[in-house]
Amino acid sequence: MENKDVMYLSPENLPFVLKVKEFAALMRMPLSRAYELVECGQIPCIRIGKSIRIPRNVVLKILETKEEQAQGASALAE
Repeated sequence: MENKDVMYLSPENLPFVLKVKEFAALMRMPLSRAYELVECGQIPCIRIGKSIRIPRNVVLKILETKEEQAQGASALAE
């Protein structure tokens, strides 16, 4: 039986689009905060009727940016 709460282990395993709930779980943030970021335009999304989807390339860009910021912060701490 597949557990839907299992996190994706690598970027290649991410679906082409994520639901806001999946995005929030991946980023480990409250669902309400994820919806706020989508509504204010900080997280680009695709709207199909009432459905909101976040493209994989947007998620990867966010993760890449955060990783670069973390590496920069650790270099400053040394």
